[in-house]
Amino acid sequence: MAKADMAKRQRPLTVDIPRPGDEQPVWSRVGVIALVGFVVGVAWPKLAGVRIGPSVPGDLKPTAETAAAAAAPPPAAAAPGTAEPEAKPPEPAQNQQQVVVGPGRITRCSDKKNKKIEDCGELQFDPIALPRLKELAQCPAALGADGKLPIGFELNFEKKEVQVVKGKKTSLPASTVSGILQCAAREFSNVSLEEVPHKYRRYSLVYTATFHPPGAAAEAAKTEAGGEEQERAAGTTTSETAVSGLATVSWDTALVRGAPKEGDVVMRLVRGTRVKLIGRQNDWYKVEHRGKTGWMYRGAIGL
Repeated sequence: MAKADMAKRQRPLTVDIPRPGDEQPVWSRVGVIALVGFVVGVAWPKLAGVRIGPSVPGDLKPTAETAAAAAAPPPAAAAPGTAEPEAKPPEPAQNQQQVVVGPGRITRCSDKKNKKIEDCGELQFDPIALPRLKELAQCPAALGADGKLPIGFELNFEKKEVQVVKGKKTSLPASTVSGILQCAAREFSNVSLEEVPHKYRRYSLVYTATFHPPGAAAEAAKTEAGGEEQERAAGTTTSETAVSGLATVSWDTALVRGAPKEGDVVMRLVRGTRVKLIGRQNDWYKVEHRGKTGWMYRGAIGL
């Protein structure tokens, strides 16, 4: 026994060093453990009907109205080729301030030496002036104005300037006239004279603007239409009788035509203008004014 014990004690010690491959986990065992954990932690509560978290708040649950709105069909599209009804534009106001303006009249012209010219001819300034003068109906000073206002213009083609000046014999209050002229000066502040054919250096013109307060323009239109109707009703014989004398225009705006009844309009004269009578044909009188002649219906001069 003693020798056997001594032989065991004298045996050499050995150390086993593991290889790198021996230290890696066995992936099959890891997969089994993960599958067991998934079944226990996730699948089993759902299969058993056990809730492991809080319920959804009540205000987040879909209501009956929401469900009905979601189930409702989308609005039907318009049939092809069917146009949608167009929105009607707003109707213009019936009672508005209005301004009636006749053609301009040249009162003076001068050459480069500032010498007055007797025959100024014509000047195509109406296409520029008339639209702007009608816009004076929007001028705050013109609101409620009822009357006539001659508005003068000084055109300097050398300096390319347009100056607005006050005319004579207005029927409007001074404060109203001042405000309207200020509006007119703004309207014509950016007017260009480049496109206006002219012969002389300076021209003076006057336009008569008739202001109608709200509601009065319709009555004025009836009066003017009545005057034209009287013209059309006049006789048509062609015999002309020589007459002489002076007359005064009694209409707000009287038309002077190149021939009785159907002739082209050659002049427009305002109330109070003095004309010379030189002939007559039925109810039409041949008149002369500032070197120009034409035919005017007798009612326009109170005859």
